[in-house]
Amino acid sequence: METTNNIQSVAERNITMVALASIQPSGYNPRKNFDEASLAELAESIRQQGVLQPIGVRPFADDRMEIVFGERRYRASLMAGLEKIPAVVMEISDETAEEMAVTENLQRKDVTPIEEANAYQKLIESGRHDVQSLAVQFGKNESYIRTRLKFVSLIPEIARLLEQDEITISVASEICRYGEDIQTEVYEKHLKEDVRYNSWRGLKASEVAKNIEHNYTTELERYSFDKTLCLSCPHNTNNMMLFCEGGCGNCANRTCLAEMNASHLIEKAVQFVEQYPTVSLCHQEYNYNETVVERLTAMGYEVAELKCYATAYPETPVAPEKEDYDTAEEYEEAHKEYEQDFSDYMERCKTIHEQAEAGEITLYIRIEQKEIVLCYLTNNASNTNGTDGITEKQLSPVEKLDKQDKRNKEIALEKTVEDTKKQILEVDMSERKFGQDEDKMIYFFLLSSLRREHYAEVGIESEGNYHYLTDKEKMDIIANLTAKQKAVIRRDFLIANFKGAYGSNAIATLLLDFAEKHMPEELATIKNGHNEVYEKRHQRIEEKKAVLLVQEQAKQEAEDAQAETEARPEEQPQPEAEFQTEEVAA
Repeated sequence: METTNNIQSVAERNITMVALASIQPSGYNPRKNFDEASLAELAESIRQQGVLQPIGVRPFADDRMEIVFGERRYRASLMAGLEKIPAVVMEISDETAEEMAVTENLQRKDVTPIEEANAYQKLIESGRHDVQSLAVQFGKNESYIRTRLKFVSLIPEIARLLEQDEITISVASEICRYGEDIQTEVYEKHLKEDVRYNSWRGLKASEVAKNIEHNYTTELERYSFDKTLCLSCPHNTNNMMLFCEGGCGNCANRTCLAEMNASHLIEKAVQFVEQYPTVSLCHQEYNYNETVVERLTAMGYEVAELKCYATAYPETPVAPEKEDYDTAEEYEEAHKEYEQDFSDYMERCKTIHEQAEAGEITLYIRIEQKEIVLCYLTNNASNTNGTDGITEKQLSPVEKLDKQDKRNKEIALEKTVEDTKKQILEVDMSERKFGQDEDKMIYFFLLSSLRREHYAEVGIESEGNYHYLTDKEKMDIIANLTAKQKAVIRRDFLIANFKGAYGSNAIATLLLDFAEKHMPEELATIKNGHNEVYEKRHQRIEEKKAVLLVQEQAKQEAEDAQAETEARPEEQPQPEAEFQTEEVAA
């Protein structure tokens, strides 16, 4: 390799001793992690034998030297306490220095896959290399280089797992095919150290690939938009695998998928409106594409919300294809069935439109998650959707336009409020003076906790036990608040929040402080009652404890006596005494 030969040739002719204090590491070095134990071993070897191979440096600003290659020897020399180190001083450009640093370090055996990936990426970004030239320079095949380059796209958390050998290169190769959002979910739910359920650590690369495709990609067949661009997209799983099962494949770029689906649905909705100018756009209460609704609304279209389910317009029968049948007879039979189905379909469509013209039903263009369809409701059902008892058949064309204009104005206000809410959260108002109008706003929200027995205090005549303050009543109250009314409202708010008092929590402490101030006699009565019960229970517990202590002491004394007996050696018969007894008897 040419770069390596250049390093060797320069090293042979330009070696000198350079002060370590004047040397600094280079940002070009792809190695970012240095094993401390390995450095310590090298440092000890340097203490014994010195630096056997010089490092490469180049002149830098202010009489300093920048390392081109050999940072590990430099670090070990610092640990060994050296003052100087043999070095090759080179007058080279930034580009050459970068390439030398990368090349020299890539030749080492302990370089990590991530360091390798970043190094290859730097060389390609320099404009002097491509995959083919890197493969030749480093003696690798092109597939190896491309695989390493993909590791640049790994999120830091997964890259760290690869560097620490927590996951294999094969597993990392499967994960790096996907975007940052999917990688983040895979890490948080399946690879994080504290994940106990459904961890993917230890799985084979093929199993990880299958799991990601199943859990984090979407079948393109489920969507109705044109998928021509998807066929060549790198985020299509068909283009990620060596062998695929055919079909459109699965999409791994959820952001792009959502955008293409939304654009398609908006275009289709506009086409429907142009085709049926008197039919309103709508969506069901649940399971609809919110992005499409928001964009159509912003475009000036009125989109109604249906509280009840609308019946879908009949689907057009699909004509049979001759090549799908084994015999001509089977095809003819299928074609006859199709003709009958199509005739029934046309008759059903005619009936629906007649009912719509007669005012018996109302047609809608419904926005779904992945489709735009025609649907209809009977007039009785449509009356439940916020029309105040006035059906579409009772409105003239001019009245319909006025209604739409009114709704458009409402939409403008709704959007203004929504955007203002977002903007307020981003504006720092901490240094601005708190005004009287803001004080009134506070009481508007505090009034939600006002007790019904105090309604009369703020000028409201309660109509039964279930009367709640309306927003209009609250606005009327805060318009002319007295000091006494403010005190009542604030105290009721405190009392309402005292409901969260429990045991010895902070709210309980505040509750007792409040009671001590405003109802000391009642509090004393409550405390005395509960303390009296406690004292009685405490006395009984103390009596039981005394009995147990006596029993424990007696048990302990018995155990001590037994232990002493067992520890005493048994008396053995004396042989001499037995012998003497036998002599006397004789």
